[in-house]
Amino acid sequence: MKAVVLTAYGDPATGLEFRELPEPASPGGGQVLVGVEYAPINFSDILVARGLYPLHPELPSVIGNEGAGRVLEVGARVGNLRLGDRVALPRGSFT
Repeated sequence: MKAVVLTAYGDPATGLEFRELPEPASPGGGQVLVGVEYAPINFSDILVARGLYPLHPELPSVIGNEGAGRVLEVGARVGNLRLGDRVALPRGSFT
């Protein structure tokens, strides 16, 4: 999969890289795997990249905290989503 990765705090032009990453593992209980189709880099993401946001993820870190896509896999104990459902993503955590 492709992702924008924060490698260093400071200037986003040098601290952000577009990389190929391994596919994530299958979802666990209460989780779904989403194929992201749209994920903007917004103002808070730029603040994170500059080191000016209250959250400072351990580097390297995939950047971005919102997006939209389709459910690719559904883990156990998920009852409200099905394969192919369109979803919005307020992630709330860094990976």
